[in-house]
Amino acid sequence: MNQDPAGVQGSGGIVVPASARCIACEEAELANVQNARPSQLLPIPRMALAGFPEGRSPRHLTRRRLLQFGAAGLASVYGSKLLSWDQIWNSVAEAATLPQPNALVVLYLAGGQDGLNVIVPNSAADYPLYTQYRPVLHRAQGPSTSARVGSTVMPGTGGDLAFANPLVSSAGGGDNGDATQGFDVIYGDGLGGAGSNLAILPAVDYMPPNLSHFTSSDYWFGGALDMLPTGWLGRYLDAYGSQTNPLQGISIGTSLFKALLPASAPVCNIPSLTNLGFSMQAGSPGGNPGAVDANALISALAGVPASPGNIQLAHTRESYQLAVDVFQQTRSLPAYAPGTGYPAKSTLAPQLQLAAFLLGANLGTRVITIVWGSFDTHGQQLPHQDPQLTDLSISLSAFLADLKARGIDNRVSVLMFSEFGRRVQENSSQGTDHGAGGLMMLAGTGVKGGYAAPFPGLTQLDQYGDVTVPTDFRSVYQETISDWLGGDPGAVLPGGPFAPITRYDGTTGLFD
Repeated sequence: MNQDPAGVQGSGGIVVPASARCIACEEAELANVQNARPSQLLPIPRMALAGFPEGRSPRHLTRRRLLQFGAAGLASVYGSKLLSWDQIWNSVAEAATLPQPNALVVLYLAGGQDGLNVIVPNSAADYPLYTQYRPVLHRAQGPSTSARVGSTVMPGTGGDLAFANPLVSSAGGGDNGDATQGFDVIYGDGLGGAGSNLAILPAVDYMPPNLSHFTSSDYWFGGALDMLPTGWLGRYLDAYGSQTNPLQGISIGTSLFKALLPASAPVCNIPSLTNLGFSMQAGSPGGNPGAVDANALISALAGVPASPGNIQLAHTRESYQLAVDVFQQTRSLPAYAPGTGYPAKSTLAPQLQLAAFLLGANLGTRVITIVWGSFDTHGQQLPHQDPQLTDLSISLSAFLADLKARGIDNRVSVLMFSEFGRRVQENSSQGTDHGAGGLMMLAGTGVKGGYAAPFPGLTQLDQYGDVTVPTDFRSVYQETISDWLGGDPGAVLPGGPFAPITRYDGTTGLFD
């Protein structure tokens, strides 16, 4: 099936909203939840996103008055049971009146990011080996030239590590094209104090590593070296979250991120706050798409009564009719206005803008997940990886600034990872193959920035030509649960406790 930003193209060229998409399309994505279907569609009232203003409360949010106040978008809700309208919005409104807890944004860099060309081995022992193993792909030391992209030494690493210059602001000597935003700006002096808000963990994985995309990503998403039916963030919400607020866990995108899949707690996915209703795919079979009113067609189909006892079909048709009704009533309302300062030509920025908006709405959101990027760089790595690094550096910096402008930066952290790293030796296609020891990063005002976990160096690789792995990814999850989200990691992560993380300077801790 073809896909556009508004949803998935079905038969006849009708584009179904992503919140009502078929399971076959979800299974086509790397970070999907196989065999998981949404239990219901939930219109998100503008009044809720505005914090229930003017003394209004959830009792005003009847379905009829939803159309009067307007809906900002649709969420696909996943959970073990159907929730009533009152259950959901009473829970959300109650959360809005309470002190907002810490929240985690998980940014999954899909495909296996090559951490060695992001955080460059720069020590006197490692850099000559790095250039030897990567005669084509290696970064230069210092400014970029027309012949080769350079690197900028990271403070607080004793000169052992350097940022690839596509991550670094132009004011910091890099070439991401922005003078005020970049990894160098949010990393600061690397000492973990004020202004040092980016933590680098350069070689994280599990042992022995499995370099299959499917298996390895499932381990990372599940938080265990086994194929579990739930994700680690979903189990966290099962243990410590709400049983009635699906906005506590949000996947931004067209399917539910496996790490967020719970056993019982409700969670949801939200593609956007702009794509309501149904539309025709341009150039679809059947002639000019502008000649057909897809919403009228869907409304007519949804109005056909289901046969007696066919509860599932009746529920589906009711959901489709509600989607059409909401669209008809809200299409003339003001559009969702995201935060400013993000790069204009970015595939990541719109997702981070939506995350900041949702977190600022005080809906009781504890976790937001985003799947982004295409980092499986087996060939022609530099022209594929470097533009994504530039986008990541500016978009992440803009997101942290957006959180600060909303006054919520002290309670939101960002965790970034891939399912594995890449081999130290470049291949004959000017790329790198799957390898162990990937790059993890944490960002946020509450993060203790700097060189946060050991880098094993390149002098002693394993038998496959990979860096050795000093840090288990579950140690990072463990600390994120205990020190940021709050809770007992033992209730979420099987096989623990895991070894604590020791920083470069000998101290411990990833969060202030």
